[in-house]
Amino acid sequence: MRFCPQCHKLTSGEPLFCNNCGATYDAKLCPARHLNPRHAEVCSQCGSRDLSTPAPRLPLWLRPVLFTASLLPGLILALLLVLVVVAMLRELATNGQIQAQLMVLLFILAILWWLYIHLPNFIQKALRSLWQSKKPDKH
Repeated sequence: MRFCPQCHKLTSGEPLFCNNCGATYDAKLCPARHLNPRHAEVCSQCGSRDLSTPAPRLPLWLRPVLFTASLLPGLILALLLVLVVVAMLRELATNGQIQAQLMVLLFILAILWWLYIHLPNFIQKALRSLWQSKKPDKH
């Protein structure tokens, strides 16, 4: 998202031009859309003198404000995720029914692991081969 300092509007994505006033962002463009610095008088690639007018520079104080505003949705989502995980852990620690179900699940997994360890080696190798990806032959 880009903020145009000329018309004070936001444009989504990373556009070359403002959707509202048509000014370019921090660069001059020729008709062939070659990027040139804002102080250029002639296109450095095609020599055209027909360059766009860039929007004025953002004030120094506004840059951190816009940067913070762009980070805010991600920070809010991260905070919500942390709160959900904490609520789930708190529920797990205080709810006896969930604790009992978790203990039964862990007991079943322990029995299955014990059975797997005591299987003959050829059966263990056959089971491992199901989980490993096949490597192409080098002929």
